[in-house]
Amino acid sequence: MIYKPATLTLVGEALSDADAINNRPPMAQTFKTANGGKFSLVVNHLKSKGSCPAPSNIDADQGDGQSCWNATRVQQARRLVDVFVPQVVAAAGDARVLLIGDFNAYGHEDPIQAIVNKGYVNQLERYIRGAGAMPYSFVFNGEAGYLDHALASAALSASVVDAAEWHNNADEPPVI
Repeated sequence: MIYKPATLTLVGEALSDADAINNRPPMAQTFKTANGGKFSLVVNHLKSKGSCPAPSNIDADQGDGQSCWNATRVQQARRLVDVFVPQVVAAAGDARVLLIGDFNAYGHEDPIQAIVNKGYVNQLERYIRGAGAMPYSFVFNGEAGYLDHALASAALSASVVDAAEWHNNADEPPVI
């Protein structure tokens, strides 16, 4: 997690969720802003879509466009919002939370919907699609999309003034 110490001050210790469902545990840190505001940032990396299990496995590709490991990503998303974030909120004493990272799911897929259904607001949809553009952070086989998200709790969303996606290598021609 990278931040600007001149802009933000750490509040408390970083937290992580070592539950077995998290093959890449989320990490949380609460920050205080220069004006005294407080929020917690949770960095996530949910299970990838690749290396599919046997067709009989619940995590096999179900042919619904969500690829492999969707059931695990849904469990990870539910654990995140139902168990880990409440721990972060309790430790911080503040319900303003921003979930960011590679969720390995598009906005319409089950893991993101599990989070949005808990009241989180998709900031990329709000600020980029809301401005008439399509958010994307990668281009693969000529298709643009995003698996990286910024999802704000209801308590934080009204304070968010902008969001942008990072086109890290997304706009480079394949020849490079």
